[in-house]
Amino acid sequence: MALAAGYVVFFFIVGAMWLVVKPGDLADAAVRAFMNTLVYWLLALFQIRNLRKTNARLKEHGQLRAYIRYPESRPGSLSGIWNQGIVTPAAGSLQFQPAVYDSLEASGRAITLTVETVLPQRWKVRGKDRKYIGSFGVYAMTVLTGHGKVEIAAVPESLDRLAEALEG
Repeated sequence: MALAAGYVVFFFIVGAMWLVVKPGDLADAAVRAFMNTLVYWLLALFQIRNLRKTNARLKEHGQLRAYIRYPESRPGSLSGIWNQGIVTPAAGSLQFQPAVYDSLEASGRAITLTVETVLPQRWKVRGKDRKYIGSFGVYAMTVLTGHGKVEIAAVPESLDRLAEALEG
């Protein structure tokens, strides 16, 4: 739905820009706007296809895409920055592999966190709190480990799967 709305808005903006460049040539502006928005649409479709393939691959292995941060760590470290990665949940623990790009290429060393408690509160990650989270509709929850609080952000379905696996 957002892509369709973006397509329509982009079409009118590009069309208006071409009318400013070449006033009076409405047909040329419409054709150029259509071609530019078609390229936009195709790029968006390829991006969505790649995200779906990555999510299917993760689900097949019992993993999920998530963001993690340590709110009690020193300022300037990962206290306010979300680190993207792959989470592999198990009963009472989770393994977090930092990853980059939308294809989730592994980067860095994986860490295993022993989870003592999963707090039930969830909140929507928005505004300045979204630092380094590229997608929208992401919620966060807090888990308590032996070393302190860890916040995990993901889409609601992934958080449900994660909470279920950690408690099981």
